[in-house]
Amino acid sequence: MRIPWVLLAAAVGLCWAQAPKTNPFAGDRNAAETGRMMFRGSCAPCHGIRAEGGKGPDLTLGTYSHGDSDSDLFNVIFNGAGGTEMPDFGARLDADDIWRLVSYIRSLARRETATLRGNRESGEKLFWGKGQCSQCHRIRDKGGRMGPDLTVVGRLRSLAYLKESLLDPGADITSGYPTVTVVTKDGKKIVGAQRGYDNFSAQLMDTSDNFYSFLRSDVTSVKREFKSLMPAYRGTFSDAELDDLLAYLVSLRGEGKR
Repeated sequence: MRIPWVLLAAAVGLCWAQAPKTNPFAGDRNAAETGRMMFRGSCAPCHGIRAEGGKGPDLTLGTYSHGDSDSDLFNVIFNGAGGTEMPDFGARLDADDIWRLVSYIRSLARRETATLRGNRESGEKLFWGKGQCSQCHRIRDKGGRMGPDLTVVGRLRSLAYLKESLLDPGADITSGYPTVTVVTKDGKKIVGAQRGYDNFSAQLMDTSDNFYSFLRSDVTSVKREFKSLMPAYRGTFSDAELDDLLAYLVSLRGEGKR
């Protein structure tokens, strides 16, 4: 017997309405351990086995794009996050299990701002100036579009991840940004970040924000490589400048744009 969708929707809504606004398992180590096992099965494919990010954001930072309270975390897990690839788990997990996931995520939280030695204002000047980071990266409505948008990168990535990205950008390629190289039939070579790729066509964007779309049958070759187009900044910045740039990147949390 099929349950009418109206009744199903009402039941799901009732479940959410009855969920407590505070975590009933706060500080419960057993609940956090159960949440850890659930996380590995449901969340690790996007957030990494240690929740340090991958396709999804780093969850060990203790601050999150859709709110920092336990109820905010519950809401995102239950309903998903609009405009992102985060799905809803409300129909798959009961409220207690979602709270156990929240408990596990809370157990991972760490704050890194105390370890920052750099000057944010100096780092901002390096970003837009010497580093030429804005050629490929966008912050709010300013900058390039070939690389990932960095408007809220301070909420999504750890200090260690950001530092590695500057010194060895090929160590972990952001999902959706492999390098695509196309050679046209007149011998022209076009290199950019992937925007689309299948058995019949390829789309890419170069460092000048030029968008290209090619049918494989119309070009000499199409090659996709899981390497970064971003240059390594080891040697470009002094240690002090690197600290300044990191301080600026960590500060990018999208306040006012949530």
